[in-house]
Amino acid sequence: MHYASEIAEMLSRNGFRRFQLWRSGVGHLLLTGELAGRSLDIVLDTGAGKSFAELGYCRSEGIHVSDTGHAAAPMAGDAGTAATNVHTLGDARFVLEGMPVRSDGLFAIDMARTNEKLAMQGVDPIRAVIGQDVLGNHQALIDYATLALFLKEGPA
Repeated sequence: MHYASEIAEMLSRNGFRRFQLWRSGVGHLLLTGELAGRSLDIVLDTGAGKSFAELGYCRSEGIHVSDTGHAAAPMAGDAGTAATNVHTLGDARFVLEGMPVRSDGLFAIDMARTNEKLAMQGVDPIRAVIGQDVLGNHQALIDYATLALFLKEGPA
C-alpha cells in the first residue's frame, strides 16, 4: 500500500497528526488516549454527535461530573431502556498522544446496560467515545485500509 505512506506524508505536511486505530472484538474502532490524565481506550464513533465518557467510569476515577437535568436517548440496541441523565465534565478533556482535542464540551452518560452486553461477548467496556464534534473540529480523515485516524492540530 504505497499510496498510504504518500497520503500520510501529505497530511503531515499540512498539519495533520496520525493516530493508530484497532478494532475491538465487536468491530468498534479504538485508539489510546487520556481523559483527565488517565490513560484509556477510546471508541471512535462517527455516528455519535458528541464526545462523551461513561458515567460510572468517571465516578470511579474521581472525575467531577455535574448533572444537567437533561435526559439522553438510550444507546443503540437499548430500546425499551429508561433514559439516563446527561452530565457534564468540568475541566476534563481528551488528550491523544499529548495533543488536547477540541470538543463541543465533554459529557458523561450511563452506559452500564451497553457495557453489560459487551461483557457477555467478552469485550471490554466502553469508557469514552470520540464523536463528530471532535472529528469536525479537527477536520478528521480516517484511512480504513491502514486503520489510521488523521486529525489537524491547529485551529479548525
